[in-house]
Amino acid sequence: MTKLHITTGTILKLGEHVIGCGDATDATFVTRVIDKAKVRQILTDPPYGIDYVASKEDFSGHKGRHVPIVNDHLQTDEEYRLFTKKWLDAVKPHLAGKNTIYCFNCDRMIFALREGMQDAGFKLSQLLVWVKTQPIAGRLDHHPQHELIAYGWHGTHERIRCSDRTVLVHPKPHKSDLHPTCKPVALLRRLVLNGTRTGDIVYDPFLGSGSTLLACQETSRRCIGVELSHEYCGVVCERFEKATGIAAKVIFSPSRP
Repeated sequence: MTKLHITTGTILKLGEHVIGCGDATDATFVTRVIDKAKVRQILTDPPYGIDYVASKEDFSGHKGRHVPIVNDHLQTDEEYRLFTKKWLDAVKPHLAGKNTIYCFNCDRMIFALREGMQDAGFKLSQLLVWVKTQPIAGRLDHHPQHELIAYGWHGTHERIRCSDRTVLVHPKPHKSDLHPTCKPVALLRRLVLNGTRTGDIVYDPFLGSGSTLLACQETSRRCIGVELSHEYCGVVCERFEKATGIAAKVIFSPSRP
């Protein structure tokens, strides 16, 4: 497996998928990554503003191995609302006429997320609940065993699969060094199938370790992703090559003359 040189601004092609190493709130960079594609679905797990990695290290009493999640320090509702609006505004010009959004979040920031979505012109139609088979230990009075998923759209949407439920029960992935908040590919695959057709574009502006990309690969959709951390971009490339045998290729590098 060839080690790629990935820096801020690098754009890579992984089979039919494209990822860019950069800031999802930077509209110019997002446009460069998406190019002329039309996004049918936004499926993403943005930072929750709770400093997850540091909080788990403090609780357990030892330092973990994960790279900190960028922008996971946004502490106020106002900061998070503005952050949400900014990354949604960046992708808005690239949305298909009919589209959907599935956005993971937590109890504490869900109201700020809703306000940011509304400020960007998105409708929050329903809150789905991902129920995990095991709770997460922490300092809260009640150990969380769920995450929320904001479901909605911008403008209008197409009802492709209407028989699913608001409560989605999926096991949490086994503890992994890939990413501290890795989502199960099976759950993401389910959401992809609910809102897209074969060949559609799914956009993940906070790609993390690439679970959305793998869900798209398994369902014959195309993923376009943005990830600020060059370390996690490298993880996505390695994970994809391990799953498919296809090596990632750099298609744009800011260091090239």
